[in-house]
Amino acid sequence: MRRLVRRDRHGSAVSVTWVRLDGRHRRLRTDRSTRVYYILDGTATFDVGGHRYDVQKDDVVLVPVSTPYELWGQTTYLVVNGPAFADGDDVYVQIT
Repeated sequence: MRRLVRRDRHGSAVSVTWVRLDGRHRRLRTDRSTRVYYILDGTATFDVGGHRYDVQKDDVVLVPVSTPYELWGQTTYLVVNGPAFADGDDVYVQIT
């Protein structure tokens, strides 16, 4: 994970993070930001609010604020948060 555009350096409007995932990212939500995932390579599956999406290079996934989601696969992606990510924004939730 590399934070490319950060709240502490670039302001509170937006943040961008580069991530390499090999496995599963546990279920979470954020009650502050809308998130946009842009797939750089590989493949993954997203479950966003109970809807599943299989994604690959150049696909985009939108996660609305307060929507539980999770993802898994072998992929590299950019995640854009608006407003910018701040520590404590991620709320991890149990799968029901």
